[in-house]
Amino acid sequence: MSRKNARYVIVPDDNVFNDSMETSSFRLFRAMHSRLFRKPGAALMSSVAHGAGTGTAPVIRPRLRVMETEAGRIRLIDSIGENEASLVSMTPDQARELQRAYPGLRVRRELLLYPLRYGQMNIIRKQAKPAAFRSAKELSLRCVDAVTGKPVAGASVVVVLDSRRGFGISDVETDNDGGFSTPLPAGQKRIDAVICQPLAGYWPAGAEAIPVEDEGPTEVNLSLVPIAGDFQDGLDRMLAPAQPADGQGVRVAIIDTGVDPAAGLNLGRGLNTTGTEPADEWFDNGAGHGTHVAGIVARIAPAVTLHSYRVFEAGQDGAAEFAIARAIRQAIEDGCDIINMSLGQASEPVAISREVRRARAMGVVCIAATGNDYMARVSYPARSGVVVAVSAGGVLDTWPEGAITARNIAEDPAPVGDSFFARFSNIGPEVDFIGPGVGIISWVSKDSKGVMDGTSMACPAVAGLVSRLLSRNPDILSAERNQQRSDDIIKMANSHAVPIGFGAEYEGAGLIDQG
Repeated sequence: MSRKNARYVIVPDDNVFNDSMETSSFRLFRAMHSRLFRKPGAALMSSVAHGAGTGTAPVIRPRLRVMETEAGRIRLIDSIGENEASLVSMTPDQARELQRAYPGLRVRRELLLYPLRYGQMNIIRKQAKPAAFRSAKELSLRCVDAVTGKPVAGASVVVVLDSRRGFGISDVETDNDGGFSTPLPAGQKRIDAVICQPLAGYWPAGAEAIPVEDEGPTEVNLSLVPIAGDFQDGLDRMLAPAQPADGQGVRVAIIDTGVDPAAGLNLGRGLNTTGTEPADEWFDNGAGHGTHVAGIVARIAPAVTLHSYRVFEAGQDGAAEFAIARAIRQAIEDGCDIINMSLGQASEPVAISREVRRARAMGVVCIAATGNDYMARVSYPARSGVVVAVSAGGVLDTWPEGAITARNIAEDPAPVGDSFFARFSNIGPEVDFIGPGVGIISWVSKDSKGVMDGTSMACPAVAGLVSRLLSRNPDILSAERNQQRSDDIIKMANSHAVPIGFGAEYEGAGLIDQG
């Protein structure tokens, strides 16, 4: 019998036939919120923090409270609203008992969702343990600036020992001399790939099919091409140029790692919804992912107002489902028109599914990345029927010579003209649109830019394109915020979509064409 506590999300399993019924399950659910906020019907206090993210505002989570149920004493952590998702701590056995006692509720383990930037997490699925390699063989890598020859320190390194199994080494970086070394297995005859990718300043470089020396070091030297300020990347080549007024009057929520105040980003409100960090600590947590995403929206719709909802704690790879659900709720309350979610998870996060359905009913369109699992099923929340799901493609030769970006070109489906499908992108009948997601340049901090690949990048490209259209259609933008409004926004986007030729499961309606 398991006694270790875990975090569980509980949502009412209501529908149009029972949403007004007073059942024992619903009564318990409402009692959870009342217990947290002391009196029945009490609304959650405003959690919107204003000002620059100095980290001085308190967290937004209430005091922990204990509640007696038919499954025993459980600990209440948070609640979005009296009839909305609750977060509790209890043992797995208690969770099963609670589900049996209250079948009108959905009791699910809280999930973590991850940024959908294509990278080491997708390439390396099984980590090697170099300390266990009893061998004289060694990889000696050095990464340098292709122009100056100076070492590139702090760059992420991925060593693919067996691409078929996804076996290799990641979560390592170059040292101050641009170097990295590691023992190799005694039987290693070939290294499938070595990739060096700094967060900022350079295009990723790499080498493939590297023969391993019979003994001693196998030396690999990589020259990284600096990002040129006037370089035309896949986004420039795939989409029509932006007009200065594109996005005017439109608010886009970036639910991500936070957004830094880089040039050209029109930042409005921000909020940290992790529940553990200060509420006004909504700048980027250092990963650069959220800032990169926001920069893509701004490149396509320069006049758009961006709201930053940070759901990833500093130093954490995953974001808690409840933090994301709260961010969706807050984005709606803050008047956002579009919610960008460049994050995902293979299983359904029930709290998020509930919030995206509510968003759609409130006239807000949620747009999410399909995932980067090599044409596997579409991830959640993009798989939810009410969410716009975006896959990734690109344009041939939109990277400098020496970059390893070309490895992202899919062979099947084959390129159509100069457009290609990204081999990492997830696919399925849920896909609505395709966007540029290979070799995309954007901000990663307030003063530096980097190159990223992934459906994470394609998603904000589509969010930017929808923002363009919405700003040019004031009747829809100013319409009453209900299901008809969100339906009309999606119909508008579909009416401007042009198929590339990969097929509906790869690209949905195609690429939104808006000059």
